[in-house]
Amino acid sequence: MRSGLLTAITQACSTLTQFTISQELPFAQNGEPLYRKNMKKIYADATQLAQSPLLEVLSGDAVVENLYTTRVYFAVDAKNPPSQTTQLITNLQTAKSNTGLVSFDDECDWTTEIDEDRIIYTFEYRSLVATT
Repeated sequence: MRSGLLTAITQACSTLTQFTISQELPFAQNGEPLYRKNMKKIYADATQLAQSPLLEVLSGDAVVENLYTTRVYFAVDAKNPPSQTTQLITNLQTAKSNTGLVSFDDECDWTTEIDEDRIIYTFEYRSLVATT
């Protein structure tokens, strides 16, 4: 999901010149997330997978619900945020539907946190996929 999401974010943000996208993992150095240091750069964490049975059948096979979760982060200067921040937020929200997964539910929530002189944005993308 992470690589598909990064592709979708890259396409959705291709016209925004004030932000860049990191393709690399890990995005932390000496335990400090790089998005805190490198403002206006978008970082995606590794995708987490949680599985739960969705439907048990008599043959012993089961339909499993896979919940893929990927968090995306970026930070901006709290006193002088880039003028394209609002457009970036809109574009990041629309990327949820283009992750490359065939899913039955895609969600994206975002939060903000003020840390010293930075505003940190955290986007959480979730996709539910049923498999046998």
